[in-house]
Amino acid sequence: MTRIPALARDEMDDEGKRVYDETVAATGRVGRGPAVGYAHAPGMWETNNSATEYFENRCSLTLPQLRLVALLVARRWNAAYPWAAQARMALEAGLDRAVVDAVNARERPGFANREDEVVHDAARELLATGTLGADGFAAAEEVLGYRRLADLVGVIGHFCKTAMMANVVDAEAPAEWPSHLAD
Repeated sequence: MTRIPALARDEMDDEGKRVYDETVAATGRVGRGPAVGYAHAPGMWETNNSATEYFENRCSLTLPQLRLVALLVARRWNAAYPWAAQARMALEAGLDRAVVDAVNARERPGFANREDEVVHDAARELLATGTLGADGFAAAEEVLGYRRLADLVGVIGHFCKTAMMANVVDAEAPAEWPSHLAD
């Protein structure tokens, strides 16, 4: 049970019903996790869905990198539902289980390539300080370039909102998902 009630489609206003229908058509799923909260603000729900589509399909980061950043955000905000959802999707996208487990344990994972390492380090620094120091910026500029750095900041912002909404809603992840947030 969530702290914010899940709205049934027939309880929504016309804008909510339109966004609900578009969400079902695009993803086949609604009414779980942070979407419970978004349904109460259909304009934000629609904007969130649009951002999700961008990051999953047009973002300059690789899908495993996107999932890595999402995991770092979920870990930072102790967001159980996004953690479990993103861990499942990260493993499906090919992120190594050892990386997922290290992030969950708040440890620095080992990486096979410099790009993944810089994505991780920049995301961690941004989440800890809100910016990049001279060394972090220089590494991100050199290895990622400006486009991927901009996308990295966008992914962090997007998933911070998702993590906070899930926490406010008090969304519970299904027990059968392959990873759950550690204490």
